[in-house]
Amino acid sequence: MKRRLFLQLFQWLTALACGYLIVNGLCFFYERPTGWLDTYNGPSMAVRNPGSMLVRGSEGYGIHKIDENGYMNPSRELNDSYILMLGSSHTEGKEVAPDQKYSLLVSDYLADGDDKLYTYNIACEGHFLPTEIRHFAAAAEAYPGAEAITIELPDTDYSIEELRAGLDQAVYDPDDNAEYFSHMSFLEKAKVVIKEASPLLTRINSQIVTARAADADETSDMDIEQYLQEYESVINEALALMRSEYDGPIIILYHPKVVIEDEDTLSLQYSGTWDIFRDACIKNNIDVIDTGQDFIELYQTEHELPYGFSNTLPGDGHLNANGHRIMADAVIRYLEEHQ
Repeated sequence: MKRRLFLQLFQWLTALACGYLIVNGLCFFYERPTGWLDTYNGPSMAVRNPGSMLVRGSEGYGIHKIDENGYMNPSRELNDSYILMLGSSHTEGKEVAPDQKYSLLVSDYLADGDDKLYTYNIACEGHFLPTEIRHFAAAAEAYPGAEAITIELPDTDYSIEELRAGLDQAVYDPDDNAEYFSHMSFLEKAKVVIKEASPLLTRINSQIVTARAADADETSDMDIEQYLQEYESVINEALALMRSEYDGPIIILYHPKVVIEDEDTLSLQYSGTWDIFRDACIKNNIDVIDTGQDFIELYQTEHELPYGFSNTLPGDGHLNANGHRIMADAVIRYLEEHQ
């Protein structure tokens, strides 16, 4: 009897293990993560494991190799002067093919047939306005060849506390970068190996984290008028600080959310602080590109959306190939007008 139960249990465990290995193997072609390292005093809040491969298939589809600095750029020689591109996962462009990302589209335009890289993309997942403010000086110092810096923003609404935290500037440390991966302890390296070898577990954990974030109750005791007054003050201070830390052009790339009203109408959903933020940019000699009207024209002329993929909801999620093309065209128009 015990032997039979043991054999039954062994068969169940074997089937479970085989099932896990099969599904985990398939995940390598569907959703493969990379090692992740927080960089408190680096050009961005984190970098990925250099040389690793990232696969994104749950939203669009993209396969990307991580460069020697921990960012998602092609294996090309970086030109002596280039445009440094900061941003969030939208700019990372995990959801599209590498050659569809707006950073590479702009680079190819500037290269004019040259094989060098004329933009350098240091975007980081979750790297939004407060952390972009905090790491701005470090980014400019780490990449002195930048003749302009673009900052992609999907939103400008953040708490006063988050924005003030960004004023505590990261003091650039050249060692706080991708080379930390080679100096990790055995246990730290093992965690990276396990993460990259277990995409199924990472996928499950990601779903749990997303669900918890959706359930989080974000409330504030500050009334809207007080918030907007304090927002105006702190965002002017932040942008003035950034302007003092870099002499070249600083270009904000803002892309509002879209709402499908009906099959003929698309509306834009701007951040509640957008007008204040835009005015603060103008006041501090920071250029602003708003792609909202381009999104409207895309929908009216081609009936296409800048967000969403065939395997996700239309108009929701990250920038798709259309969105990246619009972002690239907007940057290229800016460059042509300011040559």
